Amino acid sequence: MRLAVVIASYNHAQYLPFAIESVLNQTRMADRFLIIDDGSKDDSVEVIRRYAERGVELIVQENAGAHATWNRCIETVAADCDLVSILNSDDIYTPDRFEKCLPQFEQPDARAMVCTGLKMIGPGNEDLAPEESRAKWLRAAWAIGKADGITTWEWMAMANWAVTSSNIIARCDYLLANPFRPYRFNHDYFCLSGAALRDQIALVDEVLLEYRVHPQNNINTDPAPLLKEMLRMHLDLYAHFADELAADPAVRLRFYEYMRAAESSISAFHPGIFQLLLAQIAASSTDEVSREKLVDALDEAQVTELGDYPNKAHVNQWDGKTPPQLALNLAEKYEAERTARREAESEKKAWRELAKRRLDFLKSRGASFARALGRGKNQLADAGKTAQEKLENLKEQNKAD
Repeated sequence: MRLAVVIASYNHAQYLPFAIESVLNQTRMADRFLIIDDGSKDDSVEVIRRYAERGVELIVQENAGAHATWNRCIETVAADCDLVSILNSDDIYTPDRFEKCLPQFEQPDARAMVCTGLKMIGPGNEDLAPEESRAKWLRAAWAIGKADGITTWEWMAMANWAVTSSNIIARCDYLLANPFRPYRFNHDYFCLSGAALRDQIALVDEVLLEYRVHPQNNINTDPAPLLKEMLRMHLDLYAHFADELAADPAVRLRFYEYMRAAESSISAFHPGIFQLLLAQIAASSTDEVSREKLVDALDEAQVTELGDYPNKAHVNQWDGKTPPQLALNLAEKYEAERTARREAESEKKAWRELAKRRLDFLKSRGASFARALGRGKNQLADAGKTAQEKLENLKEQNKAD
């Protein structure tokens, strides 16, 4: 697969050499490297032109905004590349980022996007001090992801743990179908949340990106503009996913879990004000598209959740004692249901890997030789009751051989 790197450059002349060199010094080189300068007022263009002989392409345009520049970058490189890696002009890749990330796109269950661990650095490339508020936030965000059983979409709802568009390597076709939106702060968060809700993010849990914190970061602002844009982003998610929610029960389930988790967000999403907005939207419904008509239009064949009482299983678990006990049982029931879903998904993945390992062995030229030596039976071992047990036993037998 061909990989392109794109940078949307804007007034970061002092940081650009670090960003560009981090791409040119990768252990797995990119196949194309495009920078679009979005109307910089400093000498960014002159800095970029110094790298022309090393294959760095440059397009200079009048200022159009980050989202429009990213979309133009992606549309340009998609003509001859399968994958695109986004880098902000003030951030830095570690040298082995592509070497570690690109194999994810070759897996049988490959996702459309890959993100990695990251660290925060200051204006002089120094590690951000642990007591800095942004560094504390990052540690808190990643601590959420270490919780038992948490999904990628729940984690993303509670914190934009990927942090930045610089942490996106994705299939070009996915980003063409889901272009960046005209936000000031959240164009990366909307893109990442959408990918998470579709279960299209793979994580490489290593620090392979350095995110720069400096006085010119967009995030350095009064609370109100950021909170308002976060509220708008979540309303936009509802609108953007309306058709997918109606058609796909799996997307609905992930969306339910995402919004439930967003109640505990540490990424400036205010669930209380969001409820206020939903109330205002409901109150402003017109006669033509009334609340009653919206409810009546729900298709029971599509929205299969309408076929059963949502509280039936919960109430059946109640031991008939006090209301606090009922509340406890509800929480336990929710956790049990979520655990069961994840165990079922894990079992499916184990069956797929087990089948692939067996098929790969049967196709290999060494299969006949191994069987002749009496060792092939271990490669096709079937010990264990569940797919996970069979897979683990097969791995152990192969190690023994």
